[in-house]
Amino acid sequence: MKVTLRIFRFNPETDSEPYYKDYEIEADPKDRVIDVLHYIKNEIDGTLTFRRSCLHGICGSDGMRINGKNMLACSILLQDLGYSDANKTYKKTHSN
Repeated sequence: MKVTLRIFRFNPETDSEPYYKDYEIEADPKDRVIDVLHYIKNEIDGTLTFRRSCLHGICGSDGMRINGKNMLACSILLQDLGYSDANKTYKKTHSN
């Protein structure tokens, strides 16, 4: 499925204002948000930075705002964000 992550970015050394940047990638509904962030960092944009530690939902270091709610990126699956698989086209079924 295609997923678009809109990530809030700001580098005080190069940016005058914070901004959102969209990353559209192919992902599996069972991927964790942290896995998608790692893919973006490793394959698309090496300047992306985020905190993470244990990756098991224990330490809380990867807490972030996801669809307007505070969540742990290592614990939330893409399918938990409200995507359905009608006709293998993933569409958000409700707003978060």
